[in-house]
Amino acid sequence: MSANLIPWTEVGMFWATVGVALITVAATVVNYLFYRTQRDPDVLVSASHDERRPTIIVLTIENVGKSMARNITFRPSRDIPAKAYGFGDAPTPEKMVSGPLINGIPALGPGAKRIISWGQFSGLNKGIQGDAIEIEVRFESDWRLNFLGPRKYRNKCFIDVKSFEDTDASDHNWDQKAAEALKRIASSLEGLSSGSKTVRIEIVDPNDTHN
Repeated sequence: MSANLIPWTEVGMFWATVGVALITVAATVVNYLFYRTQRDPDVLVSASHDERRPTIIVLTIENVGKSMARNITFRPSRDIPAKAYGFGDAPTPEKMVSGPLINGIPALGPGAKRIISWGQFSGLNKGIQGDAIEIEVRFESDWRLNFLGPRKYRNKCFIDVKSFEDTDASDHNWDQKAAEALKRIASSLEGLSSGSKTVRIEIVDPNDTHN
C-alpha cells in the first residue's frame, strides 16, 4: 500500500516544484516590466487646445518616460497639414514640410517636449477632412552595457481634429489678463498724477430720497 503512495507523493512534489518555479518566473517578469516602466523613454504625439491662445490647436511631442530618448523619427500615415489658420472660410492648408515631425529630433530628455502651433479648427478640419492621422514614433535609448548597442522602441499615436468640434476654446491666459488689468490701473494712476484726469467725489445725503 505504501509502495503505491510513493509515486503519487513524488508526482505531487514535482508539480509543486513546477508551480513554485512558474510563480518565481512570473514575479521576475513583472518586476522586470515594472523596472522597464521606471527606466525607459516613452515619446508621444498629441493634439490639444492652447490655453494661452484661444482657438489655436497645438501638437505636442513629449518624452513622458524616465530616460533620454535618442534618434527620434516620425512616420505619419498621410501628409500632415500645417499652419491651418482660418474660420469658416479657411483655405485648404498646405502639407507640413519642416519641423520636428518631418526632420526628427536627435534627443529628448525626460519631460522634455516640442510644441507646434498647428492651426485652428476650421482650417485643420478642411485639411484632415475628419480623419485621424496615425503617427508611428521610433526612437532609441542606451543600454547600461554599451556593447549591446541601442535599445529600439516603437509607438503609435493618433492626432485628430474632429474631436475638438464644439469644445471649449475660451481664453484661459490669466497671466495676460492680469497684466492688461494692471496696465489699465497704472495708466489711470498716471493720468491722475499728471493732472490730465480728475477724480470727482460726490457726497450723497443718505436721507435724500431723490438720490
